[in-house]
Amino acid sequence: MHAYLITYVVMVIKLIMAIVAAVVFMHFFNASGSLKQMTPLTVIINFLLSAILSDFILSRNVDIVEFIVVVLIYGVLISILNQVTFSTNIGRRIFIGSPQVIIKSGKINTEKMEKLKISARDLAIAMRQNKIHSIKEIEMAQIEANGDLTIIKKGDKQYSVILVDNGIIDESALQKINRSDKWLKHELRENKIKNPEDVFLAQWYRGKLYVVKKNTEEK
Repeated sequence: MHAYLITYVVMVIKLIMAIVAAVVFMHFFNASGSLKQMTPLTVIINFLLSAILSDFILSRNVDIVEFIVVVLIYGVLISILNQVTFSTNIGRRIFIGSPQVIIKSGKINTEKMEKLKISARDLAIAMRQNKIHSIKEIEMAQIEANGDLTIIKKGDKQYSVILVDNGIIDESALQKINRSDKWLKHELRENKIKNPEDVFLAQWYRGKLYVVKKNTEEK
């Protein structure tokens, strides 16, 4: 009876530690904010964390000290991974992804659609959901990093393009508005910003560039 009691007490302690660890990781290390959908990086982080916690709770071979060591190592690795993901272009492309343009000026990029495994029927359904009946009505359509389809109708100028996101220039976004990296840096200098890394957000909207610095001052 005494041995069973000790076993259940240890299990309760493990459960409490696992819950605390999960809360800490979701709050401080999760790569996905509340405004985001699930990304590949988020899936990886959550999957590995679930495996670590479940093994700790269910296995009698994993003691509390080993669990703490593994969690600390895991936390350091995730911190490094998050830094790479949100501070470099290559990190974002690998772990989050980037928007993929599949229609431009009414012309379908069939090669891109085949690569993304999007069928004509899938496109037709998405068009109907957006109350669009012909491809010729579309100025641009792109698959977002979270898998959603964004459609811009011809004549609709009420859409924006994010050119700089947390200090990182989006080259594909510049291509959409037919601008260059050199042009963007010149515009930033006009806003008294020497380094794109100092920019939290640069948005192209209605033919104008709106800049928000990382200190939240807007130009």
